[in-house]
This record gives sequence, C-alpha cells and structure tokens, in this order.
Amino acid sequence: MSSLRSVPQVSANATFSDYAVATATRLLGSAGVDVEQGTRVLRRMLSPWGARQIGTRPGWHSDVCADGSPIEFSAAFSQEGLQLRVLVEALPERLSTSSAQEAALGLTRGLTRDFGADGNRLAKVSDLFLPDEDPAGFAMMHAATLASAGGPAFKVYLNPNAHQGMTAVERTREALDRLGFGKAWTAVGEYAGRGFDLDRIVYFGLDLADGPESRVKVYFRHYDVSPTELDARMEISQQHEKGFLGEFCRQLTGSDSDIRPQPLVSNLTFTTAGGHLPVSATLYVPLWLHTASDRTVRDRISAVMADMGLPVSGYRSLLNQVARRPLSAGRGIHTYASARVQRGRPRLTTYWSPELYDRYPPARYQRG
Repeated sequence: MSSLRSVPQVSANATFSDYAVATATRLLGSAGVDVEQGTRVLRRMLSPWGARQIGTRPGWHSDVCADGSPIEFSAAFSQEGLQLRVLVEALPERLSTSSAQEAALGLTRGLTRDFGADGNRLAKVSDLFLPDEDPAGFAMMHAATLASAGGPAFKVYLNPNAHQGMTAVERTREALDRLGFGKAWTAVGEYAGRGFDLDRIVYFGLDLADGPESRVKVYFRHYDVSPTELDARMEISQQHEKGFLGEFCRQLTGSDSDIRPQPLVSNLTFTTAGGHLPVSATLYVPLWLHTASDRTVRDRISAVMADMGLPVSGYRSLLNQVARRPLSAGRGIHTYASARVQRGRPRLTTYWSPELYDRYPPARYQRG
C-alpha cells in the first residue's frame, strides 16, 4: 500500500490554524452560519497549538482521524436544519498523555471562560478519565456544534481506557453513577449483550452543559456483527425506528458481510429528562476502506440522502468546500457517516478528514 500514500495536500509549512480557519470560513459561508462567531470558536479551540506547522507526518498521532490529523469537520443534516461541527484533539507540548491532559484541560478552561461552556459535570469524573499517574492513550477530544441559530455548543470525548487500574467497563459504570445515571447501566449491559469484548466501550461523551437535556453518551465498537442485529438492539431506545440501518450500511459500504475491515460504531445517549433509558441510539459506518475513492463514497451518500429526503445539494456543496483534490484521487476524506430515524424524522451526519498526512489511511481498531 505504500505506493498509494500521498504527499500532504496542505503545505508542510502551513500551520494548523491556516488550514482549519480557511476551511471553516468556506464551510460556514456555504452553510449560512455566522462566519465571525464560528471562526472565533475555532481559533480558541486551536490555541495555542494551532500556530505549529503541520509538517509531513503527525508528531502526535491523533485519535481524531485515521491518518493522525487532529482536526475533523462534519455536517449533520435533518429536516430541522443543518449543523456544522468541528472536532479537535489539542496537541500536547510533549509526546505523552500527561502533556495531552494539560493541553485538553487548558482548552476546556478556555471554552468555559470565553464561551460559557459548563465544566461542572466533567469535574465530577475527571479523575477517572484524566488520572494523575500513568495515564495512557488519548486524553480528551473537544467538539463544537455551530448552527444558523443560537450560540455554539460544546462536547468532550473521554477515554475509558485511560489507566490500567480500571477497565473501560468499570470506569464507564462509575462515571455514569457519579453523574446520576447509575440505573442506566442496565441498558448499557443489555445493549452489549454479546459481552464487552465484542461490543467494546471506546468513548465516553459529555456535553459541556448542565440541564435536563444535556447528554451523556456511551460509544461502542462492534466486532463481527450485522447492522441488522444492531438495528434490533437499538430498540432499547424507545424512539428508535427499526428496519432502516441494515440497508443504510449496505448502501454505504456495498457489502452485506458482517466481517468488516473497520468495525461498526454506535452510541447510546442518556439525558436526565430521559431517565435511565437511552433517548437515542446512533450507528456510525466507517467509510474509508470500502471503496477506491471518495467519488464513490459521495455517490453512495447522495443516494442514501435522496432516499431519506435530505438535501443532497447541501451535502455536495459542503464537500466541495472540504476537498482539496479530485475525489477520484484518494479515499481518505470521508471517515464515517452516521444515521438515526426518530418519530419519522431522519438524521444523517457525514464526517470529513483534512487528509493532512495521508489520502489512503490504513485500517485501525482491529481486534486485539
């Protein structure tokens, strides 16, 4: 596969801020979202590490994208409107998880101070996910949601495998209990009915907000499972409409096989208002290893969106603002697509890598 790897499509001398702000400006303008506010949010999320040069390979191989890029843009389409999102992993000063924790906590403080993000719930579980001694893996990722109405909303993704002193299962259960969702563990255990080795907890998501609708999310990576089986299990969410996700996955990947080069991902979402049962369940389909080019992925997503009654032209317009090469010349732009249907209302999100280091990213998250 080495012959397929590309040189960076952004100058190695450019900074992360150079790339991200220029891309966000195009996306925000195309979507009709406040460009000034959106770029101000992004500049804060990139401070201070955004001033570094991108280089030719990642110094800190971020968990955000398969090629190690620490920035990912995405767009959520629904009948209610469009949301733009950006996900970043604050790059550490030193190549260690401890340093990554310092960078992540600095970003959290900045979002709290400058944009009113609420870190109270994060503070209740921070010692679980940001241990002082021997932390491992990534520290924390931050996401911002931007829409044409209202201010920005923020979320963090935490690492259930942050320390060997607790398993991901133990850590997640303790975090749910501290946040007042102890009874939700019954739903989590039922959902992972094949066992936590095959239905592996991989992220713990938390809105940086405090209220009855503020979300807690548990993310799973599923090995050797059919989307039809996952679809049936997602009925644990009372709002889930069964029967859509199997065909959704088949259309996007071109395959009915349960054995995949990248495992499927899903989440269960809990809120105080929803009680101990998940208010939603979402499937995430990895895309970059199922076809030779992003052009094919674009066509597949367009067909799915048309079937769902969602705006194909809006998706294609935003994709044109992200892509910096012909879509036929690689397969690394589209990382995932996610979907759910609740009360007859479909929602699809597509996620885009900047391909700062590779337009043919390798497989990851294999069993082990």
